[in-house]
Amino acid sequence: MRLVLPLAISILLITVLIGAQQSGQQPVIAKLATSKLASVNEAPDCASYAVEHGDIKGASSVTLVKLASGCTTAMHWHSADEEFMLASGTAQVQMRGEQSFTMAPGDYYFMPAHHHHQTSCPSGCTYFRYTHGPLDIHYVDAAGNEIPAEKALAAVGERPATAVTQQ
Repeated sequence: MRLVLPLAISILLITVLIGAQQSGQQPVIAKLATSKLASVNEAPDCASYAVEHGDIKGASSVTLVKLASGCTTAMHWHSADEEFMLASGTAQVQMRGEQSFTMAPGDYYFMPAHHHHQTSCPSGCTYFRYTHGPLDIHYVDAAGNEIPAEKALAAVGERPATAVTQQ
């Protein structure tokens, strides 16, 4: 028994180390103060984004998202699962057919793919979003039908960004 536990731990450590070496991944350190935020086509023009890790068109990514004071993302869904952790400010999250809830810094949610939701930040907010696949956005109307960004965002008093600009 004495030999089995150390052997099991050694095998586990070797497996982890080999996996880390084979992934080709390097550590990533991203500073909030130096992240290069940019607006994105089809997203509200009151929102800006910075890709902190990964590729938004690839398998997964982490993005920093900043919503200006009063900014609202219209009801939408994503093709991939999404995780969200609030870094600053206060956010209101509304999911179709459910009671809205308020998030404070450090709060987290997991949103399954295709789940309709919207976010607003009354006084502005910043959050990190981890997407488990390519990042896309599909806006929907009150009946759940997909609609163009212009129509969806106009319904919440916003307009889509028309060009990618860095802030």
